[in-house]
Amino acid sequence: MMENQKKHSLGRRAFFLFLSRRMKPVLFWFAVTAAAWYGKQWIPAPYYDWGGYFATFLLLLSGAYFAFVLMQALLEYHYYTYMFTDEAFVMTYGYVTRNEVTALYHQIQNVNIYRGPLDRIVGVSQIVIFMTGSEKDAAHNKITLPAVGRNKAKMVQKELLVRARRHVPSQSV
Repeated sequence: MMENQKKHSLGRRAFFLFLSRRMKPVLFWFAVTAAAWYGKQWIPAPYYDWGGYFATFLLLLSGAYFAFVLMQALLEYHYYTYMFTDEAFVMTYGYVTRNEVTALYHQIQNVNIYRGPLDRIVGVSQIVIFMTGSEKDAAHNKITLPAVGRNKAKMVQKELLVRARRHVPSQSV
């Protein structure tokens, strides 16, 4: 059983998943930098120094962008937390704007675990909590908890379903 009022984090592997989702532009800029560095040899002699300056500038720019993406992934990982309270499951995320999403246990219908190819490689799962509500607000009736460790995801799923069963309103006849 998971503790009440204790904040849980996603796990170390989540950081690498968040980082991998942002790496395409970084790799593109490093490829452009490598092409500029390699292309210096075809620049005419009077402009050779400028080609070197441009390649160095691109390298510095690419490095700074990588540092920015690394910091962004670290902050996203650090500020993604969840906790179990007596009445609800609370998920908090966001580092500039803090968002807190709450699912009352008696409103939880299903708790699904999804694992895509990248998730399986990294060893994490995505937990999707479906709640009761109208189909008009279908997006608001779903909470997604990304990048939870495989074993921890099963524990969270079991805990949510146990608490949801415990909080079912009694049927009066």
